[in-house]
Amino acid sequence: MKIKIEWLSDYSDCETCGGNYADGARVTIDGEVALDLEPAAHCYGGTHYDEREVFKRILEHLGHEVEM
Repeated sequence: MKIKIEWLSDYSDCETCGGNYADGARVTIDGEVALDLEPAAHCYGGTHYDEREVFKRILEHLGHEVEM
């Protein structure tokens, strides 16, 4: 089994709030996209996945229960 993690990032520049940054990842397992955790930088309510969240989602996708 081969797992490939492509780290993604998004940046948003707002005149009111300033710059916002978000991270995410696209995870491919054996050549097929298994998880598409697309980041979205926004002033409020953006979508961000840190490394812990990405690895947790991979383990859950593989059938493991993860408790943190």
